[in-house]
Amino acid sequence: MWLFDLPVCLLAGPSLLVQAVFVNRCRTPDVCNFVCDCWDCSDENQCGYQKDSEISGTPFTCDFEGSSCGWEDISTTTYQWIPSRASVSTWGAEPPFDHTRGTDQGWYLITTKQRVKPSATAKLRSPSMQEAAATCEIRAWYHLWGPGLNDTHFPTLTVELTHGKNTVTLWRNPPSSVYPWRELVAYTGRIQGMFQITFSVTQAFSETVQLALDDVEFRNCGFLPSRPCGPGETPCSLGGCVATDRVCDGTRDCKDGSDEASCTAFNICSFENGWCGWADELKDFPWVRNASLQLAPHHAQPTRDHSTNTQAGSFVFVNSGPLTLHGGKAWLVSPTLLLNGSCHLVLYIHLFDSDTNSLNIYYQTEGNAPQLVRSRSGDLGDFWFREKVDFSLTKEEEFRIVIEGVIGAGRKGSIALDDLTLSPGCMETNSTFPVPPDSSGPGLCGPDRFACSDESCISAELACDFKVDCSDGSDEQHCGATSFVDGTGGWMDISVGRLEWAVGRDNSRLNVAGSFFSLREAPGQMLSPAKAATPVLGPSGLACTLEMDFTIGPQGLLILAVADERLGTRRLVWYELGGGPSAQKQARVPLGARDRPFQLELLALDSLTGSGKALLAIRNISFANCDASATQVLPSELSCNFERGWCAWFIEQDDGFEWERRTSRGRDADHTTGSGSFLSADPLVPGPEGLSARLVSSPQVSNGTTCLSFWYRMDGPQIGTLNLKVKHPGEEEQLLWTRRGSYGAVWHRGLSTLVHQSDQHYQVIFEALRDGFLGTMALDDISVTPGACAAQKECSFEADNCGLEMGKQDAWVRRNGAGGQGPPTDHTLGTPAGHYVIINTSSSALPAGRKGSLQSQVFLPLRHTHCVTFWYQLSDSDPGSLRAYVKEGAAPREMLRVGPVQGAAWRRSSFEVEVRQAWQVLFVAESAGMSPSSYVALDDLHVTEGACPGPGSCDFETGTCGWSKPHGDWYGWDWKEGLTPTQSPFPKVDHTLGTNAGHYAYVDIAVLAMGRTAARLVSEPLPATTGSCLHFYYNMNFFGQSSQAELQVKLSSLEGERRMWSATGDQGRGWRHQSLFVTSLTEFQIVLEASRGVWANSETIAVDDVLYVAGTSCSATEGGQEGGPEEGGSSSSGSVAGLVVGVVFSILLGLLGAAIGVYCLKKRRAAGGGVPEISSSQGFDNITFRDDRVIIPPMPSEEEM
Repeated sequence: MWLFDLPVCLLAGPSLLVQAVFVNRCRTPDVCNFVCDCWDCSDENQCGYQKDSEISGTPFTCDFEGSSCGWEDISTTTYQWIPSRASVSTWGAEPPFDHTRGTDQGWYLITTKQRVKPSATAKLRSPSMQEAAATCEIRAWYHLWGPGLNDTHFPTLTVELTHGKNTVTLWRNPPSSVYPWRELVAYTGRIQGMFQITFSVTQAFSETVQLALDDVEFRNCGFLPSRPCGPGETPCSLGGCVATDRVCDGTRDCKDGSDEASCTAFNICSFENGWCGWADELKDFPWVRNASLQLAPHHAQPTRDHSTNTQAGSFVFVNSGPLTLHGGKAWLVSPTLLLNGSCHLVLYIHLFDSDTNSLNIYYQTEGNAPQLVRSRSGDLGDFWFREKVDFSLTKEEEFRIVIEGVIGAGRKGSIALDDLTLSPGCMETNSTFPVPPDSSGPGLCGPDRFACSDESCISAELACDFKVDCSDGSDEQHCGATSFVDGTGGWMDISVGRLEWAVGRDNSRLNVAGSFFSLREAPGQMLSPAKAATPVLGPSGLACTLEMDFTIGPQGLLILAVADERLGTRRLVWYELGGGPSAQKQARVPLGARDRPFQLELLALDSLTGSGKALLAIRNISFANCDASATQVLPSELSCNFERGWCAWFIEQDDGFEWERRTSRGRDADHTTGSGSFLSADPLVPGPEGLSARLVSSPQVSNGTTCLSFWYRMDGPQIGTLNLKVKHPGEEEQLLWTRRGSYGAVWHRGLSTLVHQSDQHYQVIFEALRDGFLGTMALDDISVTPGACAAQKECSFEADNCGLEMGKQDAWVRRNGAGGQGPPTDHTLGTPAGHYVIINTSSSALPAGRKGSLQSQVFLPLRHTHCVTFWYQLSDSDPGSLRAYVKEGAAPREMLRVGPVQGAAWRRSSFEVEVRQAWQVLFVAESAGMSPSSYVALDDLHVTEGACPGPGSCDFETGTCGWSKPHGDWYGWDWKEGLTPTQSPFPKVDHTLGTNAGHYAYVDIAVLAMGRTAARLVSEPLPATTGSCLHFYYNMNFFGQSSQAELQVKLSSLEGERRMWSATGDQGRGWRHQSLFVTSLTEFQIVLEASRGVWANSETIAVDDVLYVAGTSCSATEGGQEGGPEEGGSSSSGSVAGLVVGVVFSILLGLLGAAIGVYCLKKRRAAGGGVPEISSSQGFDNITFRDDRVIIPPMPSEEEM
């Protein structure tokens, strides 16, 4: 293989999926075997996985961040796999975040959107791997979406394994797979020699769906290195050890297979050549022997046997018949046996796709009823899992083993058996005796019914719904609430590894008296945590809480998860990790309102060394306030400052991205006292996979119109959307208020009037969307007062018209950019989905001389000067005019007039207001009566305290004025106080006030290191000028570090974009002043662009006090320095050094890339006699060559230094 000879090469696939990696630097032949043979583990790179994920640290994982890991698209049509990056701009259409990073900076693989008749399959194949252990698991995360998904049409995603001439399906996606990032788990079984994995997606022509794949992990696939064997272990012939009770058990645990080589004394039945004396004792259903190759495809049935791991291998299964039949039993009976020493049975079971199926193992002596020895229930997964049963009888007693498969209610699922192995101590005899008939009669209740203990029947949907429906309460007795005195209380052990859950009693080591639920050794072959699950539960109420008493030791791990059968998801909701001495603890876990069906799962790990008993034990589990229909008293007061709890607010537990109650720390303070508590939602917290965090009030009863007031904070260079909604029973949620993007690290007040019919029930919802990832949202001091709210001082028209009166003729209307005539996008969001208000000023809608008015609500009198700002757009052709008035008393006072402007674009305007009485803003549009398609549109109205900043000017004390990030490129720039921390070093004081309470605009270069190279802040459109002056202050103090970070000032217009000024590297201490002479023949915008260069460091570029003075020339001094209050001035020699070092690094990087490219090209020519043609079927193996060039920027002038 040519990979063996490559010390380093750029393994490139499609554009942007490139990463420099070392491959097999020690030239070992044992590559891609899940064992690090080289000192740097480079033999395990480009194997379908890398040696580890640089982001998560998980070994043998491919996260697709910069590399395809050797995966190759082998599709034969235009429906293919390609790399893709998440984007919030495609919210609702594609994954807004990847799984690795959980942001829009991450990469994944995705299928293309092409349709092919009648269907098409996209195939993604791994490189060749070798020698997978029996414990090997393939875990990956996938995301299905698209308008073609419905209840009947789902694309088929499969994971296939090819070894030799055999290809078997390891995993198939279940129905109802539409959810952000679901996990798949596939088991390879023991694989000798070379093999490959393939992900295949098949879609019909009628489907318009896509699938994304991320974080492919190979877990527990390698063999452990050789070591001395301990007690209870048997050495393998070529090194390694295996537990003695796992010798001759039907699985090759030794790499050389020596543990299964000398097993003639064991009675092994693989069903390849018959039943081996086992017989079907016909009950409701028969046991049937067959192979996957001979069976019609079915989602639940095994796709391979255990013995040969192929489709051709045989096994036995319960043939449950057509779907119209209901539950029943099947019995498989062994030959008559007699104990001749230690007797045990090892078997491999396939118990999949049903929570109600079970497998029971009995022994039965002549004339006696069968005695239950072991039972397994629930859905264990789509694989063959090892079970072991020991039999203890007197030597004189003959017995038979009865294996009972029970098909429960609901989905039939699969019950199958393979590789039944009896130890030498189970001696077969020639005698026979009949198995007595099953004493249990048919169920008293029909299908889909639950039988109460008093023999009454109720709907199965009423069982485990947290409400007693049977008169004796038996429908809620085995639903997970238990003290374990009478058994598991409904918890089913579904472990498949070497630990399992079981009920224990009186353990002095645990200092526990009575019954408890704990861990013990299990016969499974996997290395996964012990797992137990409740029956199907729900629905649950808002205040539903699980309470648990437990003990945990120093090495214990206890996890509570929620599995949603409808969505097919599993989410961790609570965990406890040991670390100290064994201790008794209590947990109170909010579960919240959930629809039926869902299940709770307990997962645990602990050490069983020494006594063989775990220190982890659960003594009691109970549910509180979980009845969704109960009339229990919930807190009803919406007003809350969150100092003592959540009041009447509850977390809606669905997506994993949640609100949390936090205590003030430093500048991250609450609004109430500055040192209290508040609610926070951080979209970048590790683990969230959902799209929103929802905070829901308890049900309310309307008592008239009320005003809901709250304080919110939204800060960060890329924070998403905060919505306020109201929900009435049986109706869709109504959006009342919304904000998106950063509003600085300060608290703002939000208001919304709640209008309901008398005695109408409703709930209030705060919803934080994960359509942004860098920053936080916070809520505090929610209050409700009678009456309507005061006039809104900020309106984006995204939720409603903010109380503005549209005029008698309804000439003004609110609509979005997709509404036809008018701006194609709004100003707030910059998308067609965004809203604004518009008036049609065409001659047909508003004749010449006619006017249309838009009037605000009444504002309270003002003590100080305020500024009214708004954005407007006039059509290109004869739009007429727009006038703004202030109405104080009877006579309106005209404040400004806007006439036709060349080019339809959103422009900003403002005027100052000084009033002493109640007042209103009045907008009047007047038609010119000329064009049939003219209009006037308004968006983003604001009333703020203080004088209006001039066009293009801002001190950033109350916001960013007319400066904004370009729509679709909103990473990077933000504004903050000097004392608010960032990832990188930052100015401690602003320039305007010279204090740490002052604000400025900034870019954290560490943020740009997450895949972006530049961030832009753009002014409002400014009119053409023959000479104006731009003043600003900037801070680029990198503490003398060499850096390529750069700040540029550009002018952007219809004529193009040109650079006016730039500063690169460390510019020394303090705020530096710069003045620039501005000329432009057309309307233009000023652009502040911060870029990181090739090497990103932890640095901050800050700008403050931008002043644009139209029609004046700048002073004779074009640049200068002004030291801030925190620091004195210094020269910028550091910037020169940083520039030189950056240039050197750029040149070296270019030379290195060119050398590696030539080396790779030569190796490929040597291997194949030339460079092969590039075709679409080559997938990710293509290497793209481009000309490399290094641009050396000009040295700064003396004035810039």
